[in-house]
Amino acid sequence: MATNLEFITSETITSSISTLDIDNVFSDKYDTYAITTSGICTTSTTANYVHLRLLDSTGTVISANEYDRAMLSLKAETSFSDDKITNTNILDYFFGVTDSEPESMGSVGYVYNPFDSSSYTFFGFQSSARISGVHRGFKGIGVHKSAESCRGFQVVFVSAVDKGKISVYGVK
Repeated sequence: MATNLEFITSETITSSISTLDIDNVFSDKYDTYAITTSGICTTSTTANYVHLRLLDSTGTVISANEYDRAMLSLKAETSFSDDKITNTNILDYFFGVTDSEPESMGSVGYVYNPFDSSSYTFFGFQSSARISGVHRGFKGIGVHKSAESCRGFQVVFVSAVDKGKISVYGVK
């Protein structure tokens, strides 16, 4: 398995946003990409789910019902649970969940073959957060069920965030 990460770009969130497009990061140079997040905080006290959508070869958000996801929710105060969803318009929970400062979240997700127009795009992800004083973790897999070339992604925040960092790496 490849073990070297090559930095591509990072975005630092410094003002209130509800979506963030990170475009022109996928290319034929890599088959696998790692996306990390750290310190993402909401602007309110409401827990915030953080999702992903791909950007197609023209930079347009792919919001058709082409995403499937299976996930394990790791809750500190109760039993773990699993969850799946099919044929949805977003890869939900890809970045996990976050809350207001000083609580925040961190995650790492992998994107496989996004630029390959003859393959579906596959995902693996895991995240950790502290929400209202309780620890949460998510670990999951996903697929975008359309063989098309994608050049980037959109981060979708259920409610606005105003702090955090997202970094993209190519995996060699």
